[in-house]
Amino acid sequence: MPLYEVTIKTKALSKTDLFTALKRAATLLLDHGAVIKDMKSLGYRDLAFKKFAKQTNEAVYTSNLFLMNTYMPISTAKNTRAILQNDLDFVYITYVNDKEQAKGELDCDLEEILKPPAERETVKQLRDGQKIGHFTRQIIYKRLEKEWRAIPKSYPIAPPRK
Repeated sequence: MPLYEVTIKTKALSKTDLFTALKRAATLLLDHGAVIKDMKSLGYRDLAFKKFAKQTNEAVYTSNLFLMNTYMPISTAKNTRAILQNDLDFVYITYVNDKEQAKGELDCDLEEILKPPAERETVKQLRDGQKIGHFTRQIIYKRLEKEWRAIPKSYPIAPPRK
């Protein structure tokens, strides 16, 4: 059974209502065959963006956050997620599996990033491979033509007559 990290965000509830909601979620997970490894309270926090309560459609700006580490089969995760998302006391439920996330290392070349765009190899590749439309090409041509006309031309001076 894979390890899932279950994140639960509740509405602003009293302690007794919060206890019953969490007990309801934990018993649901246990009844469906999940093993709860641990449960952490992340506290009462402001949400990053407003959510809406399910039945009343009221805006929810703050919530209690809880984190449960559980071992459960994939089918149990899908079923319990669907049930918990319909619970009126919970604003947000998400399940995260370690295996679903990419484990590869990210390449970060700070020297390449800090170079000005004109000197970067990736920008050069983009410029070489880009397509220019007809109208863009005309605009560039007219701009160059205008710049060429603005340059004062020096005409050659004829040699003196003898």
